[in-house]
Amino acid sequence: MDFSVSEEVRTLLDSVRQFRERELMPLEREFLMEGRLDLAKRFAAEEKGRKSGFWALDVPEEDGGQGLGQLQMAMVHEVLFQHPAMFEFGGSPEPVLRHCHGELRDRYYHGVIRGERRSCYAFTEPDTGSDFARIRTTAVRDGDGWVINGTKMFISHADRADFVILFATTDPSLGASGVGCFLVDMDTPGFEVSRPIPTMGDDWEPNELSFNDCRIPLDSHVGDQDNGFGLADEQLTHGRLKIAAFQLGIARRCIDIAVDWAKRRVTWGKPIAARQGVQFMLADCETELEAARMLVYRAAWMADMGEPIRNEAFIAKLYATEMAQRVTDRTLQVLGGLGYSRELPIQSFYRQVRVWRIGHGTSEIHRWMIARNMLGSAAKD
Repeated sequence: MDFSVSEEVRTLLDSVRQFRERELMPLEREFLMEGRLDLAKRFAAEEKGRKSGFWALDVPEEDGGQGLGQLQMAMVHEVLFQHPAMFEFGGSPEPVLRHCHGELRDRYYHGVIRGERRSCYAFTEPDTGSDFARIRTTAVRDGDGWVINGTKMFISHADRADFVILFATTDPSLGASGVGCFLVDMDTPGFEVSRPIPTMGDDWEPNELSFNDCRIPLDSHVGDQDNGFGLADEQLTHGRLKIAAFQLGIARRCIDIAVDWAKRRVTWGKPIAARQGVQFMLADCETELEAARMLVYRAAWMADMGEPIRNEAFIAKLYATEMAQRVTDRTLQVLGGLGYSRELPIQSFYRQVRVWRIGHGTSEIHRWMIARNMLGSAAKD
């Protein structure tokens, strides 16, 4: 495995770092005080990123993107997520959309790349999360279309999306094998964003989606009729790797803040950097960050080599999210009351990390799947 950085990539990361300092950092205080970044300002920053050349970074060059690999994208996300606003560059379609064909591909896949459309995707329901076989939202074939009924919960970015990537069952008797993937425009009759769901996290207010006899065209289906599980698995594996990379940036920023404070904060005539208790906390933070980075980079490198990374993504996300939770907790403790205040981003990162230990599969689900991959049939009930 080669994690070395070419001069070209080093230049890219320096440019991303400069963009973060120039365009995002001036928004940090407002974000910390308000707990969110106004959508107009988010879109404006996204457009500035596009003008700076940061657009469709991981999209193949033949589709109009820049063709960055997953290892390079992990490095980009590590730089970006040192700002608490959970900002990503635009123009990168969700993996599911790569399976679109014909008019659907131009409208949705290339529509995202062109910056004309934004998406959200919907797995979770009131009664199910990781248990894909329990999806109750239905898609029933009716003449030249599909009729959708059901409810989705905790759906991110519905407030800024033009369409939803929806997973619904076409045959409940088949369990996970009877799930399909559909694209539904936000203005489709019978579909509504029924309510926001307030959470403890900054700038993360997911939504409930309701489908009541929502009729969509027959060609709104992505891929084969009942291949939803495979598409969802691909989508979630990609997302888990990306989330793991986010944690590297979060931990790096918190450690840097704590190190700087430890050097400046004086108690009983000495900086707290001289206190062994503080030293050990910071050493543990740095060690765990380095370990997490190796797991993330390894999984990303394997993805670039065309190798399956389902288990590696489980491992990377599990360790990285729990590492970031420990790091935010320790560094907040180093800063004491100042760390708990909204004056600094550590408290925001602390709450943000908490949801990453739940979304895209809980830590417990990841441990279960890792163990099953180790033990095979012996792990089954």
